[in-house]
Amino acid sequence: MDHGDMDMDMDMDMDMSPGGIALAKGGPDRDGLEMDVLHVPLGPVLPYWPAGLVLHCTLHGDVIAAAEAEVLAPGPDEADQADEVSATGAVRSLDNVVSLLALAGWDAAAAEARRVRDDLLDGDGHAAERLQRLDRRVRRSVILRWSLRRLAPLGPDDLSARDLPAGLAGDTYDRLLAMLDRAGRGGLAPLQPFPVSALPDLVVGLDLAAARLVVAGLDLHELDPGRTKAQEESHA
Repeated sequence: MDHGDMDMDMDMDMDMSPGGIALAKGGPDRDGLEMDVLHVPLGPVLPYWPAGLVLHCTLHGDVIAAAEAEVLAPGPDEADQADEVSATGAVRSLDNVVSLLALAGWDAAAAEARRVRDDLLDGDGHAAERLQRLDRRVRRSVILRWSLRRLAPLGPDDLSARDLPAGLAGDTYDRLLAMLDRAGRGGLAPLQPFPVSALPDLVVGLDLAAARLVVAGLDLHELDPGRTKAQEESHA
């Protein structure tokens, strides 16, 4: 047996975890205790995730300790698809309703929202009535309300400090109801482009599942790349 090959295999086993994913490294948390640190990107290709958005997360255990947002330019095919889907703000809002309901684990309601969205795209005359039924169903769910309440609450001062639209006021549950309301009004008052530099502050301190719920509830139609926090600090 070649002992050199054995040593190489042992070195590889020590450097890599199963599947070739790097092992977490130790690092201090806010309390000064050592925690596992793992760098995980969310996006740009992820189910129920805004196209082109990448959220670079630093995890301490299962909690996001730091994050940096990035917006990737769409390719030609993706841009064409976006133009088709953005026919109305109502359709885009329902896309985000589908994402939020699916991520919350309510697959049946997500499927219903998807059907309503398709009806709107097809110009089905009964779409408005079906949307009202969906809205009532969502509002009746105690479990859904309990799951989303107090998740990333935003008051007037928070919105002003982060230059966010007034339509994002409240918590993730409030924003879900607001998306349904905007869809019911035909998306006549779409939200202004979302400044991605504000996104990290909304997800730090959450686990990945909660962070994905928050992002889905922001009703992101357009992303304003702007400057990241790191870029702003470097220009200060």
